[in-house]
Amino acid sequence: MLFAYFTIGMMFPFATAILPLFLKIRDLGLLDTPAGVIFPQVAFGLAFSMMLFRGFFEQLPKELFEAAQIDGIGYMGFFFRFTLPLSVPILSTVATFVFVQSWNNFLLPLVVLNEQPSYTWTLGIMQYRGAYMTDWSRVLAFVTLTMTPAIVFFFAAQKYIVAGLTGGAVKG
Repeated sequence: MLFAYFTIGMMFPFATAILPLFLKIRDLGLLDTPAGVIFPQVAFGLAFSMMLFRGFFEQLPKELFEAAQIDGIGYMGFFFRFTLPLSVPILSTVATFVFVQSWNNFLLPLVVLNEQPSYTWTLGIMQYRGAYMTDWSRVLAFVTLTMTPAIVFFFAAQKYIVAGLTGGAVKG
């Protein structure tokens, strides 16, 4: 039931929640702060992350935990000795998807950040667009610089992404 509650948030696009989200951020005093951008992105990435984590952890064999209990390993020991090392593929998959989604987000920083020094990279592109002219060479250079961290992060975690996505897909 809790899983269904969290995943129902994936049915609605981010833009539908922008007005109530702005009002809540304003009421909390987080306008023009990095926390005003970070907290909502974490909240909106939670449902997708939970869906991937749940599929992965359901496929872990229960016998592994039972064998660890027989050997006298507690919950924390099991987590650090078995679960965490086995979770590297799903952790890198979720980290890649959440990072790329957050890095490419344009609407939330546009609404939350009003001062130019606090703009994110995606909002920085607007500096080169004017009312009558656009400096396309600078815009395209800025787009290239903006894409670079996401591409590097993706290639660094690429070998784990396929294993993480298919980890909870096959039952048997």
